[in-house]
Amino acid sequence: MVWLAHSAKGGSPAQTYGDHVQRAVAKAREIASSASHGLPQSAAFTESVGLATEFHDLGKLDDDNQAVLATPSGKPLPREHVDAGTKHLFGLGTPTACFAGMLAYSHHRGLPDVPGQKVRGAMAWRAEEGNPRFDAAEVVERTRILLPNYLHRHSEALGRPPSTASGMPFKLSALDLRLALSCLAEADHGDTARHYGAPPVDTPLLHAQARLARLDAYVASLKSGDTAREVERAANRRAHYEACRNADTTPSLVECDSPVGSGKTTAVMAHLLRAAHTKGLRRVFVVQPFTNIINQSVDTYRKALILEGEAPDHVVAAHHHKTDFDDPMTRALTTRWHAPVVVTTAVQFFETLASNQPASLRKLHQVARSAIFIDEAHAALPAHLWPLAWQWLRQLAERWGCQVVLASGSLARFWTLEEFYPEPVKPGAPRQTRTLPQLLGATQEAQALRARLDAGESRRIKFRQHPDKLTLNELLEFLIALPGPRIAVFNTVQSAAIVALALAERAGREKVEHLSTALNPLDRETTLARIKARLIDKSDTNWTLVATSLVEAGVDLSFRTGVRESSGLPSLLQLGGRVNRHDEYEEAEVWSVSLVPDSGIRPHQAMRIPASVLARLFARDQVTPDTCTQALKLEVREASNLALVGELFKADSAKQFPDVVEKFRVIASDTVTVLTPGPFLDAIKNGARPDWKSLQSHCVQIWATKKIEFGLTPIETYPGLYAWDLAYDDFIGYMAGALNVHSVKFGETLIV
Repeated sequence: MVWLAHSAKGGSPAQTYGDHVQRAVAKAREIASSASHGLPQSAAFTESVGLATEFHDLGKLDDDNQAVLATPSGKPLPREHVDAGTKHLFGLGTPTACFAGMLAYSHHRGLPDVPGQKVRGAMAWRAEEGNPRFDAAEVVERTRILLPNYLHRHSEALGRPPSTASGMPFKLSALDLRLALSCLAEADHGDTARHYGAPPVDTPLLHAQARLARLDAYVASLKSGDTAREVERAANRRAHYEACRNADTTPSLVECDSPVGSGKTTAVMAHLLRAAHTKGLRRVFVVQPFTNIINQSVDTYRKALILEGEAPDHVVAAHHHKTDFDDPMTRALTTRWHAPVVVTTAVQFFETLASNQPASLRKLHQVARSAIFIDEAHAALPAHLWPLAWQWLRQLAERWGCQVVLASGSLARFWTLEEFYPEPVKPGAPRQTRTLPQLLGATQEAQALRARLDAGESRRIKFRQHPDKLTLNELLEFLIALPGPRIAVFNTVQSAAIVALALAERAGREKVEHLSTALNPLDRETTLARIKARLIDKSDTNWTLVATSLVEAGVDLSFRTGVRESSGLPSLLQLGGRVNRHDEYEEAEVWSVSLVPDSGIRPHQAMRIPASVLARLFARDQVTPDTCTQALKLEVREASNLALVGELFKADSAKQFPDVVEKFRVIASDTVTVLTPGPFLDAIKNGARPDWKSLQSHCVQIWATKKIEFGLTPIETYPGLYAWDLAYDDFIGYMAGALNVHSVKFGETLIV
């Protein structure tokens, strides 16, 4: 008898149970072994993942399920297929088998509330009560009767007896469970996608030593400039590069507070490549706060790290948006972090660490035994999320072999604050804070270099606060009167679009550029290239870039003047990095302005407390990088987020996975992937099969709550994808249509 795992679909034949299980188990063990290689938990971790993968589909061997799988009807399976494998694994009774049982239980529904399972008593880790499709008691009874038959068929399909579990001890953390489910999901989803025709994934090796040599050559080839000031700056950058490149790789957690313009993009990469070579790491993650920074970093790394004969986009991958799909027909479009160098956003990186869903977690295993560069760490996360994120980073460094560098020119050292650590077990005991070693080191030579870098920064820019709240018209007058070219950054996508349109009407479209996540990455890249060309033309000065915070960090732009809607201190300081960046102007200013709610411009509530703290720092003349840690401390305490910090710690420690997902929101609303109008969308609608890289370039993320209001159209052939049918242009992107929706146009809805 031929037992099936997947039915015929989309021109592909049915897949046998034996073929799927054997391929998936081999792949899962390979992935788990690679993720944990050389680590103390490797054997137990790999065994658990292998067991979970072997039995995850055991219930598909039910006669009723086989009858459906034998036809290409697309009907759902009539019998719950997860309970059988879960029951068998927990019945083996060993730590690794019980761990595997948790994974098998979670491979469709996601990691559950573990304490909630325990209170279910005899029904723990079994079929769920209240499921409208399956009666829990009936599922459990059917498993009791038919499990021996399923195991017999399992042996028949595999041509061997079912695998058994060893007695190895294994005490797992919440992060261990997420990583393990990642291995199972990658093997399971990957084999299913392969069977249905997805092309194989090319995964080049890191080759850290060779890439470091290539990076050395690239940095050596950079020009030193023409003026004495430019030559001095270039010499400091090269000294900074060498200091970071040759820094001690022994510490697995390091900080880098080098100022704007010191060349962190290449210097930190050099350190991480050296650490990767020394410690046998598998890949490098560059985690950045905003999507727009990604293109610039990717461009630099593709110039600096590619070896002869390599395809740049296979080596350095850009992950702009969340594209995680569970449906078998869309899984091939899921971003999988398999490149040697992955450049992604803090939203994608940390929300993946927090996730409990297989489609999202599928790529997480790639992070183990990797080098991680948290760039512009000050802007990566809301303050109340950093404590738990910091705990995950420590676990990755100390338990999963990662090398982590946290860097920013306005670094807030949250790891020194007791609020960022769990309450001690013993009441009244102090919390265990820590310090991190400096990447530049503590030698006299390193301190002298730091002093030279800081001196250039303090001379370069002056920060000012406008004394009045400005209406839209007053803001436009203020902007136009400032020396150009100007950059103005606002707290929401909506405000930026409204200001850009109003300024274009007042001064002329040619006097305004606009950048925000309302534009898809392809249009942002085109706009950014035009902005850079305009900045090179020194005769083209009377224009303004209107943007959101995605340009305030990590982008190599240099304007004459800056304006920032009032927010936090680090954001203001980082915008200073986009003004007089190359020290080409004798005087340059960045203004903090507060706006009157007017003409659709509305305050972003998340900025209320950071803006209040910033106002006090202006009053005390303390707007400097040295006060970023103090500002963060004030924000956390004033936001009354300490209770939420404690709840997050408690939920993660107790393995209450859905609760962590609910509370750990980098962006406070679920988003959906929406394709913008154009030939790419037309081709998809006509049946073309895109790859995940092309998808990333032609989509935007829009709040799921706006699906009805904006009339988002589901793309039937790719469940989880939507089409934008309202107006879209290459100036303000999807806001061209959103601002025509009545509730948005009149300020009743805020788009951030």
